[in-house]
Amino acid sequence: MKTVLITGAARGIGEGIALAFGRAGYAVAVNYVTQKEKAEKVAQAVRAAGAPEADIFKGDVRDTAQVAAMIDAVLTRWGRLDVMVNNAGITRDRTILKMRDEEWKEVLDVNLTGAFWCLRAAALVMVRQGGGCILNVASIMGYRGGFGNANYSASKAGLVSLTKSAARELGRFQVRVNAVLPGFHETDMSAPLSQERRQKLLSEHPLGRSTRLEDLGAMMIAIAENASVSGQVYNIDSRIIGG
Repeated sequence: MKTVLITGAARGIGEGIALAFGRAGYAVAVNYVTQKEKAEKVAQAVRAAGAPEADIFKGDVRDTAQVAAMIDAVLTRWGRLDVMVNNAGITRDRTILKMRDEEWKEVLDVNLTGAFWCLRAAALVMVRQGGGCILNVASIMGYRGGFGNANYSASKAGLVSLTKSAARELGRFQVRVNAVLPGFHETDMSAPLSQERRQKLLSEHPLGRSTRLEDLGAMMIAIAENASVSGQVYNIDSRIIGG
């Protein structure tokens, strides 16, 4: 039975990814930090979607000890880890001249450093078992930058570079590392956006709409199950890079 661990899976994009892997027949580990009730509902929905098994696993990705304990718990439950999805992410939007120290640090700690802790811990398991796949959820903002989100954009740019470096190092162990630019989705994270900002984002999309979670999930499954690709960045965001 194939297994997947998805960080930040109690809501939003993470929930959509969890459902996609469940439909594809994976045992799904739903990570959460504080939203236990929401995580339990996601796990229940994943089982209803066809997953052979799904359970919740608490762990703050900013804490290496919690990351290690979370992955140990997954191994205790299922004995292996085939796919690690680094999805946990936050925003603390503010212009550079007004950004507080903690707003910069918190975003980098979750979005980039936390992803590294998870990547490293998962890779150690995958090397021992003879292979695996790590998927990093990056963003088009890592290429384009953005007004009022230098911290988020920097974290996602770093995640793209981490993906490529990890792929170079881990390929000899048949551990594949790829990144996905998921596009703009109507989720809890995007809820605080003003209507004006939301319309601007949609206007940049050639199809005039947000990316569908179902399409993102299908792409994630395709990447996870393609044994010949690593070190790649897959853009599911139809906004044009450089635009």
